[in-house]
Amino acid sequence: MTSWQSCVLRVWSLLLVSMLVPASAQDSTSVHKRFTNDEVISLVQMALSEDVIVAKIRAMNAADPGSLRFDTSVQGLQALKAANVPDEVIRAMINPTATQTSVIALAAPMTLDPNLPPPEVGVYWKDASRFVLIEGQMLSNAKVGGKAGSMFSYGFRGMHWDATLNGPTSSHIVRDHRPVFYLYVPDGSSSSDYVLLKLNKKGNRREFQVGTMAGKFGGGKAGLKTDKEVPFEAEHIGIRTYKVTLRQDLNPGEFAFFMATGQQLNGTDKRSGTGGAASGRIYDFSLPE
Repeated sequence: MTSWQSCVLRVWSLLLVSMLVPASAQDSTSVHKRFTNDEVISLVQMALSEDVIVAKIRAMNAADPGSLRFDTSVQGLQALKAANVPDEVIRAMINPTATQTSVIALAAPMTLDPNLPPPEVGVYWKDASRFVLIEGQMLSNAKVGGKAGSMFSYGFRGMHWDATLNGPTSSHIVRDHRPVFYLYVPDGSSSSDYVLLKLNKKGNRREFQVGTMAGKFGGGKAGLKTDKEVPFEAEHIGIRTYKVTLRQDLNPGEFAFFMATGQQLNGTDKRSGTGGAASGRIYDFSLPE
């Protein structure tokens, strides 16, 4: 037998052996290398939870990193979102080595700035280095004022609506004559939605005007009395956070920040009797003698 014939015989022998070896004995990684975007989409369509799919991706990556063949290009990501693949699964496809612990670390609570109030909606008084919360309450009590004058003028003289707070004084005591306040406002609001008012003391209650009725031939009007408003400057210093400084010292008395949440302040309603419809949240405080 010539050397050429011997070489041909060895080649045929190798081909014959490869044909006789069972498929299960061949390179098993060839099956794993087929784990692509399509397989992930199939798992999502099976209604498996994202935790299960992420665990499958990470387990396969740990067993054989070369088994993952994900397309995370812009076009690939567009196809994944179109197939409703959850973001958590897509993140695992982009970085299958990340662990759940590292994800939680990324979502850890932010560090609070000691120069800002807590990120909770409310009004805060800055007492030295402390932020003192002034708890708010919804405007729920109202009464009609000026009824006697309207009656004796046969309805030609108007009446007014007064919002009332129970108690002669507030439980929130502020001891600075020119205090500094901080507002952490609701989403979609700003400092312009707040006014600072001096309240009228009437026996065992405090009150301020929220609307008027112009009499028999007039309409109703919602609006605060401007002579009771205390001017202030508001500086935007953070997300939904404002620093409030007063333009002048306060005299002892009862005060409140008022945020309208119902009918717009200074808006007019032509239907008689609806002038007191303004509603809102009140943050009251007392400046003692």
